[in-house]
Amino acid sequence: MNMRLPTAALSASLIAGTAVMLSFPVYAQQGGLGNNFNGLQLDGDQPISIESSTLDVDDKAAIATFTGNVSVAQGPTQLRTGKLVVHYNNSGSGQSGASSGSSALPGGSSSIERLEASEKVYVKSEDQVATAERASFDMASNVVVMTGDVVLSQGENVAEGCRLTIQMDTGQARLESTNCDGSGSGGGGRVRMMLTPEDNSN
Repeated sequence: MNMRLPTAALSASLIAGTAVMLSFPVYAQQGGLGNNFNGLQLDGDQPISIESSTLDVDDKAAIATFTGNVSVAQGPTQLRTGKLVVHYNNSGSGQSGASSGSSALPGGSSSIERLEASEKVYVKSEDQVATAERASFDMASNVVVMTGDVVLSQGENVAEGCRLTIQMDTGQARLESTNCDGSGSGGGGRVRMMLTPEDNSN
C-alpha cells in the first residue's frame, strides 16, 4: 500500500511504544566537557509530535517518509531535518487499517526499527545543540550515528568532527575526523574543540 498525505502534526500514536533516545553524556567526558551533553534525548515513553509538509507511507514496505521542514518535538528536545525516513515493524498490526487513512500509519502495535534523517539535521535541548548532514538511529542495536560536518555545542563550548557514534545503552560516544563514511579508511582532518572557561571572578 502506498499513501501520500499532507500532514500538520502527528502525536505520540505515530511512534507509540518505541525507545528513541539521542544522548551525548560520555562524548562530553572524552572531550573535556564533563557530563554536559546528557540533555539531548528523545524518549519513546513520552509523547512525541512530528510535523512535516508531506508524509508518504508504504505499509507493505513498512516505511514512512516525512519531507519538507520536518520537526520533531518532545519536552525540551527539538529535532529538525529536511527528510525523515521511519522504518517500522508492522507484523502485529495486520492489514485492517490499510484503507482507513491515518490508522495505517506506523503506530499502535507497530514498532520502529530505524530512523534516518537527512538534508541537514539539527537537535536542540535547552542550551545543548548538535548538527550534522545526516543521522541514523538503530533501535535494535541502540546506536546513533551522525555524519557530515558534525558540530556539538553547549553555550560557548564547541566540538567539531565528521562522524559521531553514540552507544545509547552505555552512553559512550566517539567523535571522529578520519572515518567519515564508516568504512575504516583514513583521510580527513582533525577533531576540533573550543572550550571557554567559566568566569569565576564573582
